[in-house]
Amino acid sequence: MNPRNNKAEWFRYANMYSRAAGFLMEKTPPVHNTVCYLSFLSAECSMKGFLLQNHLRPVPDTHDLRELCQLCASFQAGYLELEDDCDFLTQFATPSGFPPFERATQEDAEQALDAIRRKYGKGAASLGL
Repeated sequence: MNPRNNKAEWFRYANMYSRAAGFLMEKTPPVHNTVCYLSFLSAECSMKGFLLQNHLRPVPDTHDLRELCQLCASFQAGYLELEDDCDFLTQFATPSGFPPFERATQEDAEQALDAIRRKYGKGAASLGL
């Protein structure tokens, strides 16, 4: 099986990124940019796993969280409530591979972690994440 089509792998990565973000948030000093970036990755992987769980194949080749959120909403309307979270997290994406030049704040990092917790409540709660 192609790993890109394995929902368990997407959820495993989502959980790993979320746990890493939470762990790094507790460090002194916290690394806010990394927490925000890992939160973005967690949200992306969680939604891609959710789409596979609902038999959407192939996984969309996008890093646009709003687009993924709207696709998820076609299976579970509650995802539409998360569009603002998706917009917030997307600012921390680095699709070019270059680090962002804006610095995330403590408040940004806390908001990012809250966003992925809400996302897990919508899509991956049944998986114990």
